[in-house]
Amino acid sequence: MATASAAGASYHTGLVWALAFATVACMVLQEMAARITIASGKEILNILDSKKVKLLIAISVLVGCAAYEAGNILGAIAGLNLLIDVPVFLSVSVLVIICALILWFGSVQTVSRFLGVFVAVMGLVFCVVAFNVDLEEGAIAQGLIPSVPAGSEWIVIGLIGTTIVPYNLFLGSGISKGQQIPDMRFGLVVSVLLGGVVSVAILVAGIEINDVVSFAELASVTGEHLGAWAKIFMALGLLCAGLTSSVTAPLAAALIMKNVGGTDRAYKWGWILVLITGFIFGITALKPIPIIIMAQALNGMILPLVTIFLIIKANDLNVMTAKCLNGWLINVLSVLILDVVLIIGINNIYKTCCTAFHIQANRDLSTLIFLQLIGAPVLLFTVLRVLKLRKVKNY
Repeated sequence: MATASAAGASYHTGLVWALAFATVACMVLQEMAARITIASGKEILNILDSKKVKLLIAISVLVGCAAYEAGNILGAIAGLNLLIDVPVFLSVSVLVIICALILWFGSVQTVSRFLGVFVAVMGLVFCVVAFNVDLEEGAIAQGLIPSVPAGSEWIVIGLIGTTIVPYNLFLGSGISKGQQIPDMRFGLVVSVLLGGVVSVAILVAGIEINDVVSFAELASVTGEHLGAWAKIFMALGLLCAGLTSSVTAPLAAALIMKNVGGTDRAYKWGWILVLITGFIFGITALKPIPIIIMAQALNGMILPLVTIFLIIKANDLNVMTAKCLNGWLINVLSVLILDVVLIIGINNIYKTCCTAFHIQANRDLSTLIFLQLIGAPVLLFTVLRVLKLRKVKNY
């Protein structure tokens, strides 16, 4: 929400294309993860041969879920406080209890349906606000044409990076087990497209302000420009966004813990630990900076690794059936996505190192070119590996 509204405030609809690309990329990677699970009967973490790599990925995703859970909870509370004034301790406690009850009593599929309802509400309220923003005719369509306005390079990376996150890939794999591929694809397309529409709506709402300082300001200024109802809708959307994220992060952690531990007890401890972490940092209003830095560094390594793994396994007949293998179009798209993911991942590591050593990170075009050059050998390796698996003649 913060990145999309900032993009709208600074560049109007000029970066809509970045959200469209991020939505497609998220859909492609999650579909591959789910298809691998359906074809092999195993969740993607359990396909890994190396126990060390499996453990590294599990730890990194768990740390990431825990590090950002406080932000998820506080985001929901920010939306609630725009509607009614509730003490932080009480509101955080109630939200954590609601999330715990949902996760304790609901199966994975039940929780997924619950999330779907709240995402639908969130989508509705943000879209209503966006439709009332005064836009020039064809502004959205024009924004779908790729362009990078001066100074927007890092916001583009941010829009894509906040859409494609590692735990969503494991979540997509976990909830697809036992489904048929057509049903999985239908559910995935609907949910991810809705997420993309919501992101665009938030970007459009951000056009109403010149500089994004806080969610409260975004809601207030939107209310001033469009009417009091818009402030209520923005607050409700923020509440739903925070609530769904507050459930999604513990759920992803739980599924990974179950993969590693193999028991229902491991599943429960996964979401309990993440919720407790979010509760502690939520009521103390402290930011878990060391954990966030660690999560950024680990996710910087894990997202490209998982993407490479998905591309290779989705072309491997030892894992997939012939009907479930990647087609050439998906392979081309996935390699393009990998290129972007590599830049995002290496950039996360770069930012982490700068933060750790108190160095000012360069944010110019030359840095992006340098990141691209670092990722090029990995990209080439992946392409050659896929060509070897498919024996070129299949194309």
